[in-house]
Amino acid sequence: MSYPLPGNEIERLATLDDFRILDTQPDRRFDNLVEIATAHFGTPIALVSLVDADRQWFKAKVGLSASETPRKLAFCTHAITTPDVVTVIEDATLDSRFNTNALVTGDPGIRFYAGAPIVADDGSALGTVCVIDRKPRKFGPEDREMLARLADNARSLMELHRRNTMLREAADRDPLTGLLNRRGLDREIEHAMGATLAGENCGLLYLDLDKFKHVNDTYGHEFGDALLRETARRLQSAVRQGDLVARVGGDEFVVLLIHPVDQSVLEHVSARVLRACADPVMMLDHEVALGVSIGAAQAPRDAVLPRDLLRVADRAMFDAKRAGRGQVVFAGDWTASNHHNGAADADSAPAAELAMAIERDQLFLEWQSSHNLATGKLVGYEALVRWRHPRLGVISPNNFVPLAEASGLSGRLDSWVLYRACDEAARGPANLNYAVNLSAQWIANGNIVPLVRTALERSGLAPDRLLLEITESTAIGSVASAQHHMQQLRALGIRLALDDFGAGYSSLAYLQHYRFDVLKLDRTFVAGLGTDPRGDRLLEGVIHLSRLLNTSVVAEGIETARQLARLRDAGCEFGQGFYLGRPAPAPWEIPVMMPVRKRG
Repeated sequence: MSYPLPGNEIERLATLDDFRILDTQPDRRFDNLVEIATAHFGTPIALVSLVDADRQWFKAKVGLSASETPRKLAFCTHAITTPDVVTVIEDATLDSRFNTNALVTGDPGIRFYAGAPIVADDGSALGTVCVIDRKPRKFGPEDREMLARLADNARSLMELHRRNTMLREAADRDPLTGLLNRRGLDREIEHAMGATLAGENCGLLYLDLDKFKHVNDTYGHEFGDALLRETARRLQSAVRQGDLVARVGGDEFVVLLIHPVDQSVLEHVSARVLRACADPVMMLDHEVALGVSIGAAQAPRDAVLPRDLLRVADRAMFDAKRAGRGQVVFAGDWTASNHHNGAADADSAPAAELAMAIERDQLFLEWQSSHNLATGKLVGYEALVRWRHPRLGVISPNNFVPLAEASGLSGRLDSWVLYRACDEAARGPANLNYAVNLSAQWIANGNIVPLVRTALERSGLAPDRLLLEITESTAIGSVASAQHHMQQLRALGIRLALDDFGAGYSSLAYLQHYRFDVLKLDRTFVAGLGTDPRGDRLLEGVIHLSRLLNTSVVAEGIETARQLARLRDAGCEFGQGFYLGRPAPAPWEIPVMMPVRKRG
């Protein structure tokens, strides 16, 4: 089926693109507009329709499930050819242009259409506000005038959207170079790393200009600014199409490499950047040698959280500078970075060993049992990570988890534990729950839901058997983001526990902002039971609070019969500790029982 084109079609499409509104998220203001249209005209369908090169896309809709239709079928394709006229088709079956149209003969069965063009300032009709009915109807002059006013409102909303978009983009840009600034880069990294969970790797080059301070001090800030602009130009010419360049500090730049990325891509782009920045710069009759030092990292190999990827790349860049400037150091390539001129970096060697341990599967899990304290019945297990060091033997998490957090490896460690725990738990008894610890920062991070969903899908573990434990002593971050992601996790069927409850200063604030299914009572509460009356009363208060919140309580660190008895008497439901069961590698086939108090 052929369709008419406006006389200014090329200019019209350019104007539509300039509004930057196609394929954007729903907007309540546009939704209100179509709701007003359906209420006023009494039609079952109303749309804000924008006509692109080969489709019409709906910015807002009522009464229609589709988000777009082919342009060749769209009634709006005809309406935009007459920008000054409200197009009305009172009965489509009687109109030769539409009586064989699939939207008329099939779903949604259009019989009546009225569309008022949305006209930009240059006179281009970008789309329409239209109302549709499944039966013929009349549409008088007052109706046409009302629909035209709604279309004008839509144009005003589109202009507002464009201005807001431009303001947001300006806020994400460095005014000197026009590159992304740190805020804009953070947004792009968040998006890119979210895709890594679906197998789309990304990479990061962290660059620092060599001897820039000397140049700036010698020739002045105006010369320095010109040098930064020239660096930005060279970087943009050196990277691949689709990669992003940002300026994040005085003379620090970042290149975000978008999928596909592997080690060879990191090496290739790094070499191009070094070559691009190696040639001297001629400015104001001065020839200035321009060089960079580069730290390179790849996700998810080197990090799975945005801040960790930046951190490890920044650290590698620092090592590149120590190597003699004009160098590239890859995150994880610690042999090269820790032996410059025979000197070793004392604190990076353990981090390098931990990074290799994660990559080479030198870590393993042990599982500690949890029990119903009243009956002694086994109810679940908690996964505890261990490091089997080739020289030092088995290292407990207390000795390497802080190292992971300090060196930007916490995200990789958490994801390794989650994947391995789900895999092992899927082979465990189906009537038990399996708890896995995650750093609290994950909860406010956009990657948490796809990370957990992927772990469940790969392992086959039922979501209702997984209990995610969030450490209370660690800051969660954005309350709104955390609440949203916790709701999404619950929608999957997963339960959430607040670990180490009472160990930090913000326990009650956590309970005020976030809903947990389980409170895990910190072992410091348990240690003094039966010896400190205040401690006993605090325990009773926490248990009472948990009942008010409809939350279960699990006591950690039960090591004596006295502690067990006191917890039972206080009404604590569940517990774990050496007295009840020591951690062991996946003890699914071993029956674990605990001492049960004799009655009578």
